[in-house]
Amino acid sequence: MSEWDWELTDTARRDFDGLDEHARDRIVSKLDEIVTDQWRDPPEYLEPLHGAPNQKLRIGPFRLGCRADQAEGALYVLRIRKRGGDAYRSDDD
Repeated sequence: MSEWDWELTDTARRDFDGLDEHARDRIVSKLDEIVTDQWRDPPEYLEPLHGAPNQKLRIGPFRLGCRADQAEGALYVLRIRKRGGDAYRSDDD
């Protein structure tokens, strides 16, 4: 297993900043757990997201659009959406 870290893109940072403290803590805790898991690499947590160039990660009621870069050992969080509504819309702005 290699060393991994996670990073929020500017868009995901804006999504993240709009969440309440409990939701932010839950997301950070899970992302930290994923990148430090000694048994699985972060890409193994991701699921395909149809109609989008990235993958999704489920954390409670939230869906995170993510991209894993094996070479850099980085899990990039591209979007954070609450399940339902526009969580699965393919908008990469």
